[in-house]
Amino acid sequence: MDKKIELVEVHRGKHGLNRCLRALGVSKGTWHRHQRRPAVPAADEKLKAEVLSVVREHPAYGYRRIQVELRERTGERVNHKRLRRLLGTWDLALPRKVARPRPSGVRQILRTGRGKLDLVQGREMEPLEALSTDFTEIRYAGGTKKAHLMAMVDVGSAWVPGWAVGSSTDRGLALRCWETVKEALAHVGRGTEGVIVHHDQDAVYTSYDWLQTLLIRDRARVSYAERGARDNPWIESLWGHFKVENGSLLSEAATLEELEWVIDRQMLYYNQERRHSGLDYRAPMAYLEDQGIHPKVLVEIGPRSGSVLGAQVPSTTVRTAAFASWTGP
Repeated sequence: MDKKIELVEVHRGKHGLNRCLRALGVSKGTWHRHQRRPAVPAADEKLKAEVLSVVREHPAYGYRRIQVELRERTGERVNHKRLRRLLGTWDLALPRKVARPRPSGVRQILRTGRGKLDLVQGREMEPLEALSTDFTEIRYAGGTKKAHLMAMVDVGSAWVPGWAVGSSTDRGLALRCWETVKEALAHVGRGTEGVIVHHDQDAVYTSYDWLQTLLIRDRARVSYAERGARDNPWIESLWGHFKVENGSLLSEAATLEELEWVIDRQMLYYNQERRHSGLDYRAPMAYLEDQGIHPKVLVEIGPRSGSVLGAQVPSTTVRTAAFASWTGP
C-alpha cells in the first residue's frame, strides 16, 4: 500500500488524484489516512525491516508467530499491541474474515415466509387440532444434575398426549416425544394428518429429519412462533405450572430413571385429575370426554427398580401411556 501511495504522489500532478486512486485501486479514505499518518519513529523503521523479512519467509504468520520469530532473531520482546498496530499501519495484517455458513434451505424458506409462519395465533382451536411443544430443562438430584423434557400440549384442551425425557435437546428426543404423541392420538381414534404442531425455530424444529418425519411421513402441519415464547404461550403455561407444582418432587429424584418415573406420574395427574380454570375447572381428560372423545386403555410394561421419594418402585411398573386412561385399566 505504501508503494501505491508513493505512485499516487508521483503522478497525481499530471493525471489528477482521483484518476490515480482509481487506477491503483486505492480508496480516497485510505489515501487521506496515509496523509495524516505521523512520521514513523526510527525504532519502528528498524523493526519494519525485520518484520518484512519474517513475512517474506512466512507469509501465513499472524502477529503471535511473528512476535516469537522476532524474539528469536533479534532478542527483542515486541509488545503484541505495538506489533498489531504496526502490522495494520504497514498493511501487513492477515485478513481474519470467517465466512458465515449459508443458511439451510429450511431457513431460507422461513425467511421468505416471515409473517405467515404462525398457523395458531388468533385462531380458536378445536381439541386435538393443534399441539404446542418445546423443550425445558429439569434439575434433579438436589439440583446437581439436569435433564431435558419435551412435551406436546393440545391447544384446545390442555391435554398432554406425549412427552419424553433425555440428557440433551436433540432430534432423537424430539422424535421420541412425537412417537408417544402418535400412539396417544391413535388410541383416541385420531391420526396425525392435518394436525398442527406449533413450536419455535430451534435448530431441532428446523432440521430435515424433524420436518421429513412430520410433513412427509406423518402428513402433519408445522407452525412456527415468530416472536419466541410470546407466540407459544400454551407450552410455556404447561412448564410454568408443572415445574412450580412439582419442583421438590423433581429435585428429589436421584437418577434419570427416577426422574422419568416422577414425570410420568405427575403428567398423568396433570391430565387426569388437575382441574384447569380454562376448562371450567375440569381435568383435560374429563373435558375431552365431554367433547365426545373417549380413549381406549393402553399400558406399557417396563422393568423399573429403585425408590422415589422414599417409596419403593416395583421392579415391574405399569406405566399408562401419555394420553393415559380415562377409566383406568
